[in-house]
Amino acid sequence: MTDPAVTVGDRFTRARAQLGRATRILCDLDGCIVSGDRLLPGAKRFAKAMGDRLVIVSNNSSDTRETLSRRLTALGLPVAPAAIVLAGEAALEAARQEAPGGRLCLLASDALTGMARAMGFDPMAERAEAVVLCRDTALCLGRLEMALRHLSRGVPLVVANPDLTHPGPDGPAIETGALLTLLQACHDPVRVVHVGKPAPLLFRRALGGVAPGDAVMLGDNPATDISGARAMGMAAIRLAAPGGPCGFPTLQDLA
Repeated sequence: MTDPAVTVGDRFTRARAQLGRATRILCDLDGCIVSGDRLLPGAKRFAKAMGDRLVIVSNNSSDTRETLSRRLTALGLPVAPAAIVLAGEAALEAARQEAPGGRLCLLASDALTGMARAMGFDPMAERAEAVVLCRDTALCLGRLEMALRHLSRGVPLVVANPDLTHPGPDGPAIETGALLTLLQACHDPVRVVHVGKPAPLLFRRALGGVAPGDAVMLGDNPATDISGARAMGMAAIRLAAPGGPCGFPTLQDLA
């Protein structure tokens, strides 16, 4: 909730002051920097102004750091893979503990499936030790039912993020959390490992050696970006999502 006594001008001034003091600046991707395959206004200027303090921290579970870096560079926003932290990659890394034998039922994009194989996983094992759920736009009913069968055997479920949707270019896009809700409606998993925001893992990785009190998080989702950052002891700046409520800044306002 927002304080009605705080004016829009006060909010913008405070946000600029927080950015000026921060040693590290974390920023969400969808709805803040991009909308689909389009850079949002001010993103380039903001990234240039923040320089090497900026780290993209996203619940994106379709890309790897390399594929996202290439995609952003093609849009005119060069961001090094080292300055990107993504939930899909983190989910695969979390799967090492849940599936020590490397046998997964992985619901994910081709990019993450290729990464899983490079990490030594069998992403379509007949007797999976864990189900890993990411955003897979080519997902079919048969693959979901395969995951459901593994879950009914009691294997753990690693979930890249809890988001039901993310801001797409033409409105809400279905996200990983919606698929989680579907699976849970059919069979409640014995164990669920949550990786993405608001869980602390992505924030910790993005902080590196920087103390939470010396960082600030920018995001458009109060339930994941803002509450997750504040739970870590970070300042948080809520951004205006495309088509969302007015009164919050965009990167264009803060650049």
